Amino acid sequence: MAVLYNNRVCVSANELIKLYATKGSEKGFLTYDQYRYKTASRKLTVVRSHGRGQSALVEWETMEDEVKERYVAIYGDPTDEVERTRQSVLLDAMKYNEEAYSFFSSLKDDNGRRLPAEKVDLYTLQARVLDAVIVLRDARRSLIGGGKSRVDVWQRLSELVNDLAWVRDSRGGRKYEHKLPATARTLRRKVREYEAEGWASLVHKGRGNTSAAKVKDERMAAVLHKLLSLHMNLNNVQVMDKYNEVAALTGMDKLRSPDTVERYRREMECTTLAHRRGATKMRNTLEMQVKREAPKTAFTYWTLDGWTVELLYQKKSEVMRRNGGVIKQQTLTTYHNRKTMVVVLDACTKYPIGYAIGDNESTGLIREALRDAVRHGKELFGERYKPMQLQSDNYQRKAMTPFYEAMTKYYTPAAVHNAKSKIIEPYFNHLNKTYCQLCENWSGFNVTASPESQPNIEILNRNHKCLPDEEGVIAQIHAMMAQERAAKIDAYRAAFAVTPREKLIPFGDEEYLRLMGETTGRTNRLTGAGLTMEIGGERLSFESFDMSLREHFNEDWIVRYDPDDLSRVLISNAVSSRGARAKEEIGTLLYMMEQTMRVPMALADQREEHFEHRRRVREFNEAFEVQYMEKQREVDETLDALRREIPEIGSRGLLERALIVDSMGQHKDNRAAERLAGTGVNTEDDDWEWSPEDMNFSR
Repeated sequence: MAVLYNNRVCVSANELIKLYATKGSEKGFLTYDQYRYKTASRKLTVVRSHGRGQSALVEWETMEDEVKERYVAIYGDPTDEVERTRQSVLLDAMKYNEEAYSFFSSLKDDNGRRLPAEKVDLYTLQARVLDAVIVLRDARRSLIGGGKSRVDVWQRLSELVNDLAWVRDSRGGRKYEHKLPATARTLRRKVREYEAEGWASLVHKGRGNTSAAKVKDERMAAVLHKLLSLHMNLNNVQVMDKYNEVAALTGMDKLRSPDTVERYRREMECTTLAHRRGATKMRNTLEMQVKREAPKTAFTYWTLDGWTVELLYQKKSEVMRRNGGVIKQQTLTTYHNRKTMVVVLDACTKYPIGYAIGDNESTGLIREALRDAVRHGKELFGERYKPMQLQSDNYQRKAMTPFYEAMTKYYTPAAVHNAKSKIIEPYFNHLNKTYCQLCENWSGFNVTASPESQPNIEILNRNHKCLPDEEGVIAQIHAMMAQERAAKIDAYRAAFAVTPREKLIPFGDEEYLRLMGETTGRTNRLTGAGLTMEIGGERLSFESFDMSLREHFNEDWIVRYDPDDLSRVLISNAVSSRGARAKEEIGTLLYMMEQTMRVPMALADQREEHFEHRRRVREFNEAFEVQYMEKQREVDETLDALRREIPEIGSRGLLERALIVDSMGQHKDNRAAERLAGTGVNTEDDDWEWSPEDMNFSR
C-alpha cells in the first residue's frame, strides 16, 4: 500500500522483494540480490531504512518504469490512494489498463513510426478516464452524488473529469493531465465515439497522413527518388534544382528548401543507399547481420588475414641516376617502408597461433604463417593438429582454395567486401593501438582515420634517420607478437584442456610435409647411400627402411622438408628436365625418409643409439637378401614348370643365353651336365661333389 512520507509517495520494500527469510512477501517480484543492486546503483531510492517493526520505504517516483508496471499489476497504482478529494468517486472507478497501454505502444502509422512515449501515456490515461466515466454512467445516481434528487448525469460526469486537474502528485505536479472534452455535451459525444471505435478513437486523426507532403504526385516522387539514387551523390541544393526543372515542365509545385530534400533523403535511404554508396555499404548498414559467438575450445575455428604493420623502417637500395650528364650508381634511402604480416588467429581467446613476416602478402607468406601455426601448436601441446574450421579472405582464392581445403575439415571463405565477418580485422586494430602506437616509428591508422589521431608527420620527417632498419623492425614485430602470446597463453592452454579429444584432427608427418613442406626446385635420385641433398648449405643424407623403395631406384624424386625440422623428409616421384630441375610432379609414389645417422668409426665413441641403428641396418639388409633369394626361387620354380611343359625351352641355347640358374643359384653345373650327358661321362662321381657351405668368405 502507498505511504505518504515526508510529502513523498512511497511503497513498502517488502512488497517488492520475494519472500526471503524474514524479508519480503509472497507477492514480491524482485529477488533480494536484485533489490540490493538497484538500491546500490540508485535505481531505487530508500527514504526510510528498515527498522524494528517497520519495513523500509522506497520512493515511488524513483522506481524504474518496468518495476512500476509490475507493482501496479499486482497491487494497483499507489498514487490513487494518496490525496483523495471530492473527485474520489471517479478515481475509485479508474483502473489501470494494461491492454490499452500495449495497444498504444505497438501502434504504427503508414510510415512505420510508433507513438512517442508521452502520447502513449496520454492516450492510456484518457482510456482509463473514459472507462471510469462509462462505469459511473451505467451505475446508480448515488455513486455520482445525485442521491434521490434529480441530477444531470453528463453534467456531473463532466465536473468529475474536470476536477481531475485538482489532483497533484507528491511534488506538486498535475497527476492526471488529460485532453478530454470540458463540457457535458462534447464529453457525451466523445464517449459515444469511444464506445463505437475503441482505443483508436483517442488517436489524432491527422497522425501519419500525407496531406502535408510536398511531393504528392507519384511521378514526381519517382523523379526525386531517382535524383537521390544517382551515383554522383548530389547534395540537397543540386537535387532541388534538378527536381524543380522537371516540376516546371510538368506544372507541378516546386521545392522551396533543401531541408525538404534532406527529409526525403532520410525517408528514402533504404532504397537509395546502394546506388549512392554501393552494395557493400547497403549490406553492412541496412541488411540484417548474423550475430556470432566465438568458440570455447581450441583448434575449432581459425581465421587468417594479411596486415601492413604500422611501423616505419629505413631501407637502402642502389639506383642508377644521371648526375651532370653522367649516369652513376647511387645509394637511395627510403623511410616510408612497412612490413606485411599474415596472422593466423584462433578465435578461441583470440590467440595468434601463427604468423609470418614479409614484404607483401603472397601465397608463400600465407603458407608460412599456417606452417608456423601448426608448428607452434606442436610446441604447446606436443602434437600437430589441424583446425576444425578455417576462414580466409578471397586473396588468390583460385590458387589457395585446394590448400585451404586440405588444411581443415570445413573451409569457409569470408563473403566478398564483408569485413564484419572477419574477427581478425578488429584484432589488427588492437595490435596497432596496444603495441605499435607506443613506438616512435608508428605510422598511424588507416587513411580514413581522423587527423587528430594520426602521428605528427613533421616530427617523423625531422627524425627519419632515427628509424630502425629492416632487421630492427622485424625484431619489433617479433617482440610484439611474443608479448601478445604471453598475455593470452594461459587462457589458451585452459581452452585446449577442455577441447574434446575427438574434435582434434591430427596432422601426420606425411600429410604435413606434402601440404606444407618446402622444395629445392630440383630432383634427386637414390643411391646405395640413400638420398643425398644440400639444404641451407649443409649436405644431408636420408634413408628409408621401407623395402619397396628399393624397387624404384631409377625414379626421379622431389624432396619436401620442414626447414625447422630436418629429421624427416617426404619424397614423391617426378619428371625432371635438363639439369635435374623438377619439370612435373607425378606423385604416385610417396615415401617418408629419415635423416641418416652417422655412426662413429671408433667403438669407444659409439653410444646405445648407434648400436641400435647398426642393428636396424643389419636386420634390414638380411631381410632384403632373403626377399631377393625368395624371388629367385619363385622364378626358378616357374621356369622348371615351364621346361617340363615345353622341353625345348630347357635347351642348351636358352640356358647359354639366359644364364638361368637352378634353385641352388647354380648355372655352370647344369650347363656342364647337359654337355657331358651326350659323352657318357658320369656326372654323379664323387669327384664332382662339393658343398657351397664350405666356401667361407667375408663380405
